[in-house]
Amino acid sequence: MMSLRLPIGVALLALLGSAAGAQAPPRESDVASSMSIVGVDPETGDVGVCLASKFFAVGPIATFARAGVGAIAIMGGGPFKEGERLLDWLAEGLTPPQVLERLRREYQDTGQINIVNARGDSLSTTGPNAAQWKGHRFGPNYAAAGNILAGPAVVDAFAESFEGTTASRLPLAERLLRAMEAADGAGGDARGRQGAALKVYRKGDGFRGTDLLVDLRVDDSAGAIADLRHLWTEWKFHHLYGVGYQPIVQTQGEDVRQLQRHLLTLGYLRRGVGAVFDEKGEPRGVFNDATVAAVARWKKDAGLDPGGYLVPSMLRMLEQQTRSKPRGGKR
Repeated sequence: MMSLRLPIGVALLALLGSAAGAQAPPRESDVASSMSIVGVDPETGDVGVCLASKFFAVGPIATFARAGVGAIAIMGGGPFKEGERLLDWLAEGLTPPQVLERLRREYQDTGQINIVNARGDSLSTTGPNAAQWKGHRFGPNYAAAGNILAGPAVVDAFAESFEGTTASRLPLAERLLRAMEAADGAGGDARGRQGAALKVYRKGDGFRGTDLLVDLRVDDSAGAIADLRHLWTEWKFHHLYGVGYQPIVQTQGEDVRQLQRHLLTLGYLRRGVGAVFDEKGEPRGVFNDATVAAVARWKKDAGLDPGGYLVPSMLRMLEQQTRSKPRGGKR
């Protein structure tokens, strides 16, 4: 194998370029683009953030949240190192505008920041050095922003999606992720996708009494937002119903028979469906495709998140509806 050796001076010129025309390559932080939404659910006390960026492993860098305090996303060249300190200021009782005012005493350019506190007060700001298209929107219980976006429709999609799910009873994580998907569907990040993160905190309701309820991230994928959706779906199967429980999905037994009775009472199943009921009209107790389809129809009518699975909170809702329904099916 032959190797080419150059004089030291020639090698340096090759690496550095001429003094007149050479430019250092742009740093990843200079060209990174991001979009995010922070939110709070006043009923559950959940606070959270969902962020996506053309940036490797962006989650730990730009997202901050604390149970009972609030959530923050920092982008557009903002002071990432100050995220936890901003939460400290919220914990002291400062409002989002007061937090931003204090930060501006130390930083001439604060970049792009979304802030929401546990009471639902919110604020977004976009600094002059964030790259176009850049912008933000905020309202009660949320704040959204982004830079190097396809256009203003991206930020509008964030806001319209989150506002549109206000009365949905969906988990905050689902609402944040849906808003992210809507923003991405409106054009999203003009440079593409790479990293994404979803965090939700709730006081004492995380694993073994911790405050961290949801912490999902995708570090390096051209389909980062779709991958985040997949992780959230998996999380619900393993954690939404609480440690030590299993969801009703692809199983069989008396609990499934009771489920099928409830779905029959509410009109989502008929006795003539042989896959669900035997020749005597009794439920077979198998969580099969026909039962999954009935569950999905009930969940849609109940305003719950999609998917043919059930967790204890959903079962309680189904049982309550069954007890309160007069004799006779829905369909």
